[in-house]
Amino acid sequence: MKKHSLNTKIKKPYIGITCEVQKLKYGFAEFELTCDYRYIQAIFDAGGLPVLIPITNQEKDLSLLLDNISGIVIVGGADIHPKFYNEKIRKEIKPAYRGRVKFEIQLYHLAEKKKIPILAICYGMQLLNVIHGGTLFQDIQSEIKGTLNHQSKRNLFHKVEVQKDTLCYKIFKECSFPVYSRHHQAIKTLGKDLKISAFAQDGIVEAIEKPPYIVGVQWHPEQQLTDPRQQRLFRYFVNQARAKKS
Repeated sequence: MKKHSLNTKIKKPYIGITCEVQKLKYGFAEFELTCDYRYIQAIFDAGGLPVLIPITNQEKDLSLLLDNISGIVIVGGADIHPKFYNEKIRKEIKPAYRGRVKFEIQLYHLAEKKKIPILAICYGMQLLNVIHGGTLFQDIQSEIKGTLNHQSKRNLFHKVEVQKDTLCYKIFKECSFPVYSRHHQAIKTLGKDLKISAFAQDGIVEAIEKPPYIVGVQWHPEQQLTDPRQQRLFRYFVNQARAKKS
């Protein structure tokens, strides 16, 4: 009798999702990993099979894991310590767990080498920029005059302007739409080989890309699961992963 693998039967790609490290009042609970379920639901809804990726320093095992994963989501998180882009830390910074940052840099390089599609969200987009040699505004409000309040707890939505002749325009098929976006850091200098694909109305970078299979968005598409535009983003990503799997 001919045997079929699970992947062959269901024809759905496995999508790796990174995890945050549980934040304590002082420091981090290093052995407690968390993941907002909405990332998981977004992948299910788009036709993928989500798999959480633990933080590890076992590069060989991580490489083997990636041989069975067809796409990666780098989720949101806290601030990237400016040491990763050779700047001094400002008082407004609340750094993410460094072990996570180092791990995801390693993960990105392995995934890029294997040409695995990547969707980087919020902190993930900023990390993508840093990995490619870019820098960040550590605190938008204190470094740039006249911007929107990107940290507002009242007005969590603002519009983004998608640039034509970009992968993001191909995905969203619209030039302007509202997004759920809350952050206090932003791209300052763009990393090598990356392209800006969307801005906020105040000029803050809201999306970058490295076509055809790497996209970073500053907003949180997983918090707009019923929005057809954000559904298009996840579907495009999962479809790219499915094509990679086949």
